[in-house]
Amino acid sequence: MRWAVVLVLLLGTAGCDSTTSSFAPQSARTVAHSTSRSATRPSLRLPHRTLRVVGLGDSVMVGTNCECPGIVPEYAAALATRTRQHVTSTNLALNGKVTSEVLDDLRGDATTQRTVSRADLVLVTIGANDLLPQLEEWQASTCDAACYTGPVQQMGAELGRVLDAVESLRGGRRDGVLVTDYWNVFTDGDVAVRSGGAEQVDWSEDVTAAANRAICQAAKSHGAVCVDLVSPFKGAFRGPQQTDPTDLLAPDGDHPNAAGVADIVRSLINATDTR
Repeated sequence: MRWAVVLVLLLGTAGCDSTTSSFAPQSARTVAHSTSRSATRPSLRLPHRTLRVVGLGDSVMVGTNCECPGIVPEYAAALATRTRQHVTSTNLALNGKVTSEVLDDLRGDATTQRTVSRADLVLVTIGANDLLPQLEEWQASTCDAACYTGPVQQMGAELGRVLDAVESLRGGRRDGVLVTDYWNVFTDGDVAVRSGGAEQVDWSEDVTAAANRAICQAAKSHGAVCVDLVSPFKGAFRGPQQTDPTDLLAPDGDHPNAAGVADIVRSLINATDTR
């Protein structure tokens, strides 16, 4: 990545527009605020130079409806503060993207290839949009495990090819890649309850659990770090004991709001070993 942070988020549209930002270190007080949760899984060792962060994925990575800068620039700013190094960020994510579209960009778009090849850290969040046909099928009739297992496995395999392409562009390097899973691949919180009831919420949790297993399996098999987003949004338990994530979601119930993005950034920073 030049140290790549790949964050693939699964909710964007096709295309290769990008947003680039640059961040200088902030005060020690800000450092303490931004990294209040201790890292539980160190994964990245950072060189002493300007760091380049790249985001790949869907609308979650874009920061759609969060009314905030978004994951990639906020992560870069927090990283600059924590490491006291200069950090630049480029967000290649787009609304509505599916995993195959990210792969197409990595294989065929010159801007994407050049940016990822130079990245030190790559952040990846992708895969949720791949499963929208299964949601439509469930809403029309039903969609049990036999209905969504195949598409989930296909999404995981495609993510593996995405990570292969990232590794190839980075000259064989596998370190410095962070892949997030999802708190829910569909809507959640009050919006989900109003639109589909508790039955849809329970079903979407089953689909999300299967998708997250596939995402983490692909990440780990390619030397990347899988970053859990279920616990920050919903707590450690499934079912009635889970925390309601509504306060971390935008009014659409589908994307994180500013507080949700902040939690995602903390999770990513806590997965980054800056020693």
